[in-house]
Amino acid sequence: MISTRKKNEAELVFAFKALLHEQCYGSQGQLADALAEQGFANMSQAKISRLLSKLGAVKMRNTNNEVVYILPDELAIPRSKQAIESVVMSVKHNNMQIIVKTGIGGAPLISRMLDSLGESAGILGTLAGDDTIFIAPSDINKIAEITIDIRKKLGLG
Repeated sequence: MISTRKKNEAELVFAFKALLHEQCYGSQGQLADALAEQGFANMSQAKISRLLSKLGAVKMRNTNNEVVYILPDELAIPRSKQAIESVVMSVKHNNMQIIVKTGIGGAPLISRMLDSLGESAGILGTLAGDDTIFIAPSDINKIAEITIDIRKKLGLG
């Protein structure tokens, strides 16, 4: 038997995910208000922020061109070479870090894919904005080779 606290937490997460799937909430305040309407009172900004972080929610543009929170499973990582080529504009380095430029909204998707390659591909980690990815190479002495490998993996030759 699930305790009341766990059940309420599970119900909260379920309701929160359902709201994010609607793709129409652009602020934590809007999410708190929507949860309050469903009976989850006293939702602080900190609690909303923790839920967003826990679920890995990100802000993206929806089909109405509004910036809203969405869940990562809604981010379709391009699966074909042509889809990736249509998102990635350039891959360059400055002898310290590698910069990938993408179309608007493409950076989080490509960044997730690059992060999954990990250190075996020379990628220590990535940081993505909306259309730019900063890659920390595992060895700056091999940055040119790592950049070439990333280009190849992204289908950019």
